[in-house]
Amino acid sequence: MKSYIFYNNKNSNDLDLIIEKTPEIPSSNIIYKTIEIDGGETLTKVEGFSDINFKIDFVYFADREDYLMKKAIIDNWLLNSIGEYLTYSLDEFTSYKVKQINIGNTTTTSRTMRHFSVTFTCAGLKYMTNGLTPIDVLSSGIVFNNFGSYKAKPLFKIYGTGNVNVNINKNSFTVKNINNYVIIDSEIKECYKENINKGKDMAGDYPVFYIGENMISWTGAVSKIEITPRWRCY
Repeated sequence: MKSYIFYNNKNSNDLDLIIEKTPEIPSSNIIYKTIEIDGGETLTKVEGFSDINFKIDFVYFADREDYLMKKAIIDNWLLNSIGEYLTYSLDEFTSYKVKQINIGNTTTTSRTMRHFSVTFTCAGLKYMTNGLTPIDVLSSGIVFNNFGSYKAKPLFKIYGTGNVNVNINKNSFTVKNINNYVIIDSEIKECYKENINKGKDMAGDYPVFYIGENMISWTGAVSKIEITPRWRCY
C-alpha cells in the first residue's frame, strides 16, 4: 500500500494524491537559554522547543478541464482547519500538531501530471498518536502512566454538577457551578463550556501529566471524566 498522510479527517489517498518520495522526518530541537552566574560559570535552561517543518512532495493526475477544480479541493482540505493533527503512515505512532501550512506552486511535467509541495509548520514536540483519543475515567483513583519523553498537557471534560475538586498526585484544581459538563484545556489554559468562558469558576493549576505515574482522584458529583492525555515525545 502506498504511503499517505492523514489530516483534517481525510486520507491523502482519498484525494488520489501520491507522495513522490519518502519525506525527511523532522527532529525536535530544544531552545536553550544560557545564564551567567557568579564565578564565571554558566547555567543552561530549557526555554522550549522550536517549531519543526515537515515537507511533503505530492503528485496527482488531472487533465486541463479538471485541474483547477482538483486543485481547489486539495487546497481546501489543507487550509480549512489549521490546528489539526497530521499523521504520516510510515510513522503512524507519531502525530504532529499543525500551526501553519504553506502550499508551493503547482508544476506540470506532462499533459496531466501535476506536482506540488506542502510544508507543515508544527509544534516542536511530537504527539504519541494513541494519546489523542479520549479515555473515559469512571471512578476516582485511576493511574495514568506517561510513557512519553516530556510532560503532557491534557484536555479534561468533566461530567457532573456543582463544585468538583480534581487531584493529580499532589496538584489540584477546583471548578465550581458545573452544569452537565465543563472542559479544561491545559494547552491553551482555558476552562469553558461550548462558547462560554468558565475561567472565573476555576481555581488552581491546569492539569499536567508528568513522566511516570499520575494518580487522578476527585471529590464532588462527577459521573465521569473524559481525558485526552496528549502524550508528547521528541
